[in-house]
Amino acid sequence: MLVFFAILFSYISPVVNFVDAWRGSHDADSQLAALKNEHDRLEAKAASLKSPNAVAEEARRLGMVLSGERSFVVKNLPN
Repeated sequence: MLVFFAILFSYISPVVNFVDAWRGSHDADSQLAALKNEHDRLEAKAASLKSPNAVAEEARRLGMVLSGERSFVVKNLPN
């Protein structure tokens, strides 16, 4: 009986390691899918910014102004 428990005990660690690796691979797969989605989104954004007008519009959206222009902030606008 003692030999049976010794053999059983010797199999516990590899099984635990296998389960941990399996879970880790699924976590890595989901992270990879999320990163691929982010990459696709950023590629589409980069492609949309190829025209000069798109770059100017994005700069305006970020609050940038051309040299010589004045920036104004309007607060408390009604919805």
